[in-house]
Amino acid sequence: MFKQALSASRRCTTDVEKLKKVQYELMKLIPQETFEQSPAEMSYHVLRVVNEIVGCADPFAEGKSRSNTAMLELYPDLKETVESSADRLHTAIKIAAAGNVIDMGILQRFDVRESIDDILERSFRIDHFDLLRRDLMSAERILYIADNAGEIVADMLFLETLGRKDVFVAVNEKPILNDATMEDVGRVGLDRVAAPISNGSEMIGTVLSDCSEEFRNVFDAADVIISKGQANYECLNEADENIYFVLTAKCPVVAGALGVEEGDAVLKKESPDDGR
Repeated sequence: MFKQALSASRRCTTDVEKLKKVQYELMKLIPQETFEQSPAEMSYHVLRVVNEIVGCADPFAEGKSRSNTAMLELYPDLKETVESSADRLHTAIKIAAAGNVIDMGILQRFDVRESIDDILERSFRIDHFDLLRRDLMSAERILYIADNAGEIVADMLFLETLGRKDVFVAVNEKPILNDATMEDVGRVGLDRVAAPISNGSEMIGTVLSDCSEEFRNVFDAADVIISKGQANYECLNEADENIYFVLTAKCPVVAGALGVEEGDAVLKKESPDDGR
């Protein structure tokens, strides 16, 4: 939490006194936090402190823009990789999982191309793709919950490969970390392949109690939900809906909960034997 706050603060200021104040305020805040909350919710409270002290509503704006541009430049090559593969949809979702390495809240350095090449060679550590393909074939309503800017280009490739126009894709209402917003959706053209919807929340991940009624209605009505990233996994892993989690494990706690190693890519249905 301290490292994340300092990283965000330094994107906005070099004022040592402000950086100290952020740390001092977190020393007061963090002991008051409860483990009843998800780590994503705790991170949100931490970043609110940064915003209040440093006065920067979107510290990651420049980084998000660079990520979008870099992934759009990779897109033609990624598209060719998918088109030339034996199983286009499986390859596309592996690339989408590899794109989850773009995370400025946890990882300060990442190589998307290396991550993509690695997953194409090694595949998922947990792979429930056959269940997902089955559910997608029978689903009438699909919700895809996106994660980060830049990464949404890989999501766009998957949704384009899926080839259905009746898919909702959800992003954050307001900037937080490098989470994707409607602005990013328009920037990369994701709205060409799915119907974008805001979750109505400014919190990290998908905290259902903080989401809009419009989003909750779409969430509750979905036959299949594809959830991207660690924060969404932390928020939704105990939900009852038919959710598939697609992520790269980027910390030891999440990796341990999933039974994988840090850096492993996962496509996991939380209850694979539930008969649905």
